[in-house]
Amino acid sequence: MEYLLIVLAGFLGSYHCIGMCGYIPPLIQYKNWFLGNLIYNLGRIFTYGFLGFVAGYLGMFFHSIEFQLFQKALALLLGVFMILLGLQILGQIKEKGIPGLDMVFLTIAEILSKFRRNPFFLGMFNGFLPCPLVYAMLMQAVLEQSPIKGFIVMVLFGLGTVPAMFLSSYVYKKVSPNMRKKLASLSGLIVILFGVMAILRALGMGHHH
Repeated sequence: MEYLLIVLAGFLGSYHCIGMCGYIPPLIQYKNWFLGNLIYNLGRIFTYGFLGFVAGYLGMFFHSIEFQLFQKALALLLGVFMILLGLQILGQIKEKGIPGLDMVFLTIAEILSKFRRNPFFLGMFNGFLPCPLVYAMLMQAVLEQSPIKGFIVMVLFGLGTVPAMFLSSYVYKKVSPNMRKKLASLSGLIVILFGVMAILRALGMGHHH
């Protein structure tokens, strides 16, 4: 059930991603549009899987520390952060503007344009771009307390984002910003649900399979 929710969060949240990263797929210059986009998405999922593996390993390391209070505090903290990120995705908490961020994104766009013929690299790079939804899923990967489970969480999340990112050019034109915002809001609710579950587990009121 949790894995299904993760795929769903990726699918719904990808409409938020289109607003942030939708400019990247149209950069791809490849002999075949379908193949180019497929390789690009594989690059993104590769990065997500790698980050999930690292996050799961960290979770396993923290879990191995024979200090139950520390483990509970960590789960509680991650749960609170996930709720805050969920509220941010819902638009209840304003994202603070970072000075010079526009210049950073212009520089990134310039770098990316040099790799138009390498969609896998574009996808890998895209996977590292800052995103509240990715942060929330990485926190879930930490809570899995296993590198393999952390890897699975992030790969499933990545797979959930594929349909919208694959058709980002089309979706960007056909799906209104308002509708994209509503769909992304549903992923925010799933993130909040995971945050609440983490807090309940930390307080000994939930059971983690």
